[in-house]
Amino acid sequence: MRGACTVMVAALASALAGCSAESAGAISFGAMSHDDHLRCAAQISSYDRLMASGEAERDPQIVSKSLVALMTHLNAYAIPQGIGEPEAFAALNQLRDELLGSVQPGELRAAVVACIEYAEKSGV
Repeated sequence: MRGACTVMVAALASALAGCSAESAGAISFGAMSHDDHLRCAAQISSYDRLMASGEAERDPQIVSKSLVALMTHLNAYAIPQGIGEPEAFAALNQLRDELLGSVQPGELRAAVVACIEYAEKSGV
């Protein structure tokens, strides 16, 4: 099972390389797959790390909305699948670590802005 999760997370990270706010804007929160929600949660977590470390400029708008958006996406990933909190955070942390090593801050920021907008429009 762990190997399958590793492969899934690696595939998500690979798919992320071509992801942009424009391509992400084509779907709504409700139409997002479980993997899309996990990706958004990991992107938000990644950008929070970059801001905290000073590798990305601190954006007060993102800072004020990131926790709620991250948890909204993480819950949308985990709850419908019956995934428990420890497993959900393990998947988030693994994908976040992969993103931090492969995605540029500017590209990540654009994706985070889109993910926050999805969460805000979700009505959750």
